[in-house]
Amino acid sequence: MKVFYKLICQLLILSMIWLPFAGNAAMISTGDVVASATDQANRDKIVEFAARADVQKSFESMGLTAANAKDRVNALTQEEVNRIAGRIDTMPAGAMSSGWWWAIGIIVVGVLIWHFYK
Repeated sequence: MKVFYKLICQLLILSMIWLPFAGNAAMISTGDVVASATDQANRDKIVEFAARADVQKSFESMGLTAANAKDRVNALTQEEVNRIAGRIDTMPAGAMSSGWWWAIGIIVVGVLIWHFYK
């Protein structure tokens, strides 16, 4: 029993000498925490976007399976993730591009001119 107590004492002394140098505590800035949360939110946004049925159909038409798309999203760097997430936010809702607005505007102007000069 004395040998056991001696071993425990030696381990405690060794750990008191070695462990204070092994640990590293530092303050984490708010900016780092917010950036990390934003980075994860952007990655989640892309994963959710790629999981949509219409996007998966588009991937399949290009010869890409859903599993391959997910692997490619996971392989993106954080800079690429942030850039793509920004593009997702600026995409037009309802899949109507700005070119259609010009076409509708020209048709309306044409109808008005035709109506007044008839």
